[in-house]
Amino acid sequence: MENRLAPFVENHNWFTLSRFGGCMRFHRIKKLKLALGLVLLMLAVQALELGMAFFGWTDFRLTAQMPDLPFAMALVFCLALRTAKQDTTFLLRFGTPRTSVWLSNVLSLMLYGIVYLLLSAVVNLIIGAAAIALEPHCSGIFVPDRYQMPVLEYLTSQLGTMAEALPSYLLWLVEYTCVFYLLACCLRRWKVATIIVLVGVPALLFTLLLLPTLQSVVDAVESGSQSELMVLFFRFMGWLEKALDFTVENWKWIQGGIAFVSLVLSYLVMRGTRQPE
Repeated sequence: MENRLAPFVENHNWFTLSRFGGCMRFHRIKKLKLALGLVLLMLAVQALELGMAFFGWTDFRLTAQMPDLPFAMALVFCLALRTAKQDTTFLLRFGTPRTSVWLSNVLSLMLYGIVYLLLSAVVNLIIGAAAIALEPHCSGIFVPDRYQMPVLEYLTSQLGTMAEALPSYLLWLVEYTCVFYLLACCLRRWKVATIIVLVGVPALLFTLLLLPTLQSVVDAVESGSQSELMVLFFRFMGWLEKALDFTVENWKWIQGGIAFVSLVLSYLVMRGTRQPE
């Protein structure tokens, strides 16, 4: 029997056959408007605050103008919850391969988180330049001495500062996106179990690490030896300091390892999602 699908399969590449392009277009429709809307809202709020300061109704103090990384991460986390549930269900309903759905989910979260991060930097630059330009004409706007410079010089200096910090910000955003997407996938499939693990495992580890020390303190209190209590206290503080120093020194590798493991696990968890009926 003639295989009528053979010409179609042979004449198209993976990008077409996997429906990856369609998945990305779907995410663009869902996520781009939200990211742009939040940026416009951020611009409107800051412009309103600056305008109220110009008319003397409130005070506005110019601070360090940097990309809004915390809100970008919050945006990615909220989008990940929706992506892991409604968006994934919609895409799988039409028989889209799970690999394409997973890849488009992760890339779209990273992409639109980065879009918001970059646009937030632009908004902060605009507001900072406007504050410097308006500061001589009103008393409600306060510009610190380190920003007392012409607008063009201010923009140049801030662009240099942002350029230095931006690679680290982008890397952190990508890494936390992997973690947030895994968390969202787990919450979708095993909500109660995921919450128990998130709360119970750290508490259990902390208890297991602290229990021997507490037992030693109880024994020392019962024996009435104050010198032994002091030794135990300094020993515990030394152990805690070493643990914190190790974490701080190796945090970038720990964070990168967690992100990589989360990325792999998110595919395994998402791949087990049932096909909607």
